[in-house]
Amino acid sequence: MTATSDTTDFSAAWNALDRTDRLRLRRLARMGRPIDDPHLASIAHAYARFQCARPWMRFFWLWFIPGVLIALVAVAGIHPVLIGVVLALGAQAVWAWFSLRRVARTSVALVGA
Repeated sequence: MTATSDTTDFSAAWNALDRTDRLRLRRLARMGRPIDDPHLASIAHAYARFQCARPWMRFFWLWFIPGVLIALVAVAGIHPVLIGVVLALGAQAVWAWFSLRRVARTSVALVGA
């Protein structure tokens, strides 16, 4: 299959899901959690591959580190609690980046296992 047909197949399968299923799959893929249903697991795998192919995910470290540093400098003068908020949001972004890459790399047969 070509990349275009993969994207078209993913888009058709993704749009066929209910909104709640899409939200659940998106959340589980970003958390790196296993998905029991094999059909939904293959869609989650395709979702992770689709997200990892996007420019902001491919160049994650290029924009993430300066962005966190700028945010830390900006909030340091406002309130010390906001420093913790920025660090927590940064940690969640890194966790989602690692989890999406792991789901995208795993075999479709192993995603639901």
